Amino acid sequence: MKKFLLIIFSFYFSTSLAQETVLVLNKTDQNKFNIDGIISDDEINNAKILEIIYEVEPGLNSTPSQETLGYITYSDKFLYVGIKAYRERVIAPLTTRDNSVLFRGDFAGITIDSYGDARNNIIIMSNSSGSQNDGIRLPGTSFGGGPNINLNVNFDFKSLGRITDEGYEVEFLIPFTELPFPNGKKQSWKFELFTGYIDDENEGVEVRAGSSKSSRDASCQLCLLDHIIVMDDIVLDKKLDFLPYLSSNISGSRDKYYDRINYETPKLNYGIGVNLELNKNLSIEASLNPDFSQVESDATKIDINSPTAINYPEKRPFFNRGIDAMDYELDVFYSRSINNPSFASKIINQGIKSRLYVLSAFDEETPYLVPTQFESFSGVGGKSFSNVIRYQNFINSKTRMGLLASNRYYEGDAYGNLYGIDALINFSDVWKFEFELFLNNNKEPVADWIDSDKKYGDKSVQLDGETINGNAVFATLRRDTETWRSFIEYSQLSDGFRSDLGFVTTNNQKKYTLWHSYNKYPNKDFIKRYRISLRQDFEYSYSNDISRSNFQTFLGFLTILNTDVLYNYEYNFVKSHLEFQFRDFINHWLRIDTQPADFLNINIFYKWGKDIAYRLDTPMLGMVNDIRLSSEFSINENFRIRPNINYSSIKKLDSNEYYFKGYISRLDIRYQFTNSLDLRLISEYNDFSEQFFFQPLISWRPNPDTIFYLGGNQNYIDQFIDYNSPHYRVNKTQIFLKFQYLFK
Repeated sequence: MKKFLLIIFSFYFSTSLAQETVLVLNKTDQNKFNIDGIISDDEINNAKILEIIYEVEPGLNSTPSQETLGYITYSDKFLYVGIKAYRERVIAPLTTRDNSVLFRGDFAGITIDSYGDARNNIIIMSNSSGSQNDGIRLPGTSFGGGPNINLNVNFDFKSLGRITDEGYEVEFLIPFTELPFPNGKKQSWKFELFTGYIDDENEGVEVRAGSSKSSRDASCQLCLLDHIIVMDDIVLDKKLDFLPYLSSNISGSRDKYYDRINYETPKLNYGIGVNLELNKNLSIEASLNPDFSQVESDATKIDINSPTAINYPEKRPFFNRGIDAMDYELDVFYSRSINNPSFASKIINQGIKSRLYVLSAFDEETPYLVPTQFESFSGVGGKSFSNVIRYQNFINSKTRMGLLASNRYYEGDAYGNLYGIDALINFSDVWKFEFELFLNNNKEPVADWIDSDKKYGDKSVQLDGETINGNAVFATLRRDTETWRSFIEYSQLSDGFRSDLGFVTTNNQKKYTLWHSYNKYPNKDFIKRYRISLRQDFEYSYSNDISRSNFQTFLGFLTILNTDVLYNYEYNFVKSHLEFQFRDFINHWLRIDTQPADFLNINIFYKWGKDIAYRLDTPMLGMVNDIRLSSEFSINENFRIRPNINYSSIKKLDSNEYYFKGYISRLDIRYQFTNSLDLRLISEYNDFSEQFFFQPLISWRPNPDTIFYLGGNQNYIDQFIDYNSPHYRVNKTQIFLKFQYLFK
């Protein structure tokens, strides 16, 4: 044990970050900008040239094998970036916006820190086909030490490219109205150009390169941008957006297979959103009867053996604007807890050293989540009124502090209040400390939203008007260098802790985590990088009774054909569920991601050993087999097929009988007509419920907020309530339409 602790605490200091380079940009007449994929002399006559000269993955600040040049200039209202990439071969798939397929080819982009304090990095990228990705990077506490990336945040920019005899060109035209930055006609932004490509000369490895030097000895990866672009006399237009929408759906069902489908009366919904920018620091957004449904974006999540609720990513533009202010480790804010509002409003005020986020919403159908130590219970109820106030102070690029207050009021005098403070401190280049503290005060509604007679302590899961108070703490200290990455993490949630506007699925726990990782980057023909990681977890109830203790070893490496292999060994000393306790059992999992050819990507996951079957009246230990196979075939630049299957079972230890066994198969077929127009066909069979699901969808998205969807879904079952059908027959069906248009 002493040797293990010595490994955990073997920290060493490293060197400081690179010096910054200032580029004073020359202004260009915006009439000269013609975004046609051709970088003309008129467009770049006054531009500054910035070379992408540092390979940052898999090499570190080495010279890239492929040359890439960037041209940067601006006009009164736009930032212009042109990139010339010299390549012998170009891979440029045609995709919808924010599709990960883009990363498996040739692309180029821009990273912007417009406030210069590392509160976030804005990322904008495209390939020569005009396929776009954008989002924000946030300071992260992930096991790998890298930042969190949110690709659901969108910026409306133009990009277009073309393949040339020498490689490819791509142009970007970014309106200043789309970017947050401090007030003032003179701007200084931290900036970087980057590119990605497949290096055929180096075993087909994915290369990432940038204009800024990178460092693996850095706890603040967002602080590494070492170029500053200076622009003078820009026009500060006030943004005013109108976003009306119209949606409709018709649903039908039948109880017996020989019945006709009984269709309900068609539903028609309409509303409007307004986003007003009073100045570059202050914006107000409001929506009347907003359409917050997102059936078109909800990918299926497999939930076979989980005792807690699962969440889904946020795709709704109203919530994704400014969402980086609400990034918490303890998940005390979950925007999808606001389900179906009749009115919602939001204020965002971003200053040079501070940020304020205010959200209010009247919800017609309110989700409610009750966490306990091992399980969570959820339901959807009646009306509520929610408020969120978030304040952050950015002392410098490495230190920030924040406050949070949120509340939700329900019909019948019920409420849920939450108050908190947080801080992020980078003590040096490699040391980082993060802290969160929350207090809650709740009075449950008296309602039948949750169907359960279970109790936790002297409280009931059922919503019966009980008053509940609690607290939560999260703290982590970590050190990140190229070779060693380590952290100590502590979290505690009292048995009364809840966040009505968050996604807290468990409480009544104190958890300690120790992590230590050895990383090496040989960048040889067969091994590009590898890592060995150790993790120790101790989890107690709030009254200090041990509930879980385990030790994990991770072995990972990147090899030829972009094959990423990760193996995990887990020894469970103690693992409890409810009043049941299981000791001394082992499981393993193996994950392989590989791209053996340009047109083929394969993902394999396999878990085996012993694990707990949670969803039994009496949880039991059994032999687990969990296999997930997925792949993506690119028939051509327009046509892709994604089949995947998930088989999961837990078998009894003393017999060949199973606690559960089954599979879920899914097929996603997509044809991309243009960057903005595509056809998607999804089919899914669930062996556990013996149900078949089919969903066609036509999508047109000329910009992030203008949307046209026409689609539907059908649910098939083999066995109806009273009769067995001879074949699978439709029991539920729906057709939906959504049209949303952005007026600027």
